[in-house]
Amino acid sequence: MNEIGTYRVLQEPRSGGAPPAGKPDALHGILAASVRSAPAAAHAPLEATPAGSVLVGVDDSPASYAALDLAAREAELHGWELRLLHVQHPGERRTTKAADFRLLEGMTDRVHAAAPAVPVTSHLVTGSAASLLLIEGGTANLLVVGHRHHAVGTTLGLSVGDRVAAQHSGVVMVVRVPYWPPGPGIDLLPIVVGVDNHAAVTPAVTFAQTEARLRGCHLVMLHAQPNAAPAERTDTIGGVVVHHLTVDAHPAPALIDYSHRAAAVVVGRRGVGMNPVTMLGSVSRAMVQHANCPVFLAG
Repeated sequence: MNEIGTYRVLQEPRSGGAPPAGKPDALHGILAASVRSAPAAAHAPLEATPAGSVLVGVDDSPASYAALDLAAREAELHGWELRLLHVQHPGERRTTKAADFRLLEGMTDRVHAAAPAVPVTSHLVTGSAASLLLIEGGTANLLVVGHRHHAVGTTLGLSVGDRVAAQHSGVVMVVRVPYWPPGPGIDLLPIVVGVDNHAAVTPAVTFAQTEARLRGCHLVMLHAQPNAAPAERTDTIGGVVVHHLTVDAHPAPALIDYSHRAAAVVVGRRGVGMNPVTMLGSVSRAMVQHANCPVFLAG
């Protein structure tokens, strides 16, 4: 696999120990990264955007805190409201409700401390986590979920993150950060979007371009196909430096490889039928399960 060329950001590898067992305190570092670092391209001025919202599913787990941190970052970038949703299972004791409210209060304070301009609301509901996230996410511009390995209480072998990624019709961010918090310079890393055709303008490409512009980073449009002739060119689209890459490889392994050195990967869903197991295509399913950075599913 070829390395990303002149725009590749040198950083310490995401390795060296297990993910922290406690509550990671990365939000302040994530939101301040662009202040500490010189981005590859200047951040575009914040512009008036239509009212929007980011919905994030939260609980008391490291994966959830990672999802909260990045959801807050997205809300700040886009100028949207942040909505926190904590789902209590019907069988839980009612005495846990006070603890659930304290959890939501603590998470709200966490966001306010690092991003005071982001409006935050929180909701405690009872029922199926995946179903309620899908219902509440119907009015959100972005739905954010954490992904845990070997999650308990799965349906059809799918975790809550898997089901939401497959069944939500809008943009979903699945937070996969094996080692948290990430190292310094996260804002210097590119957004990578998987494409079948460099000339095609898909929902995934459109979203990736907007995300790169707001972050002030480069965009890598990666076309991977076995026996393809490797090629590379660079241009600027809407103020974003875009690197068009063609590599001789299968799409899923190529995107997973590049996810080690990306701020996020954007892919389409491309599934078939109404079965949650098949609603994600093979590439999007592989990214949700194996990527080494957050994954956006768009379109």
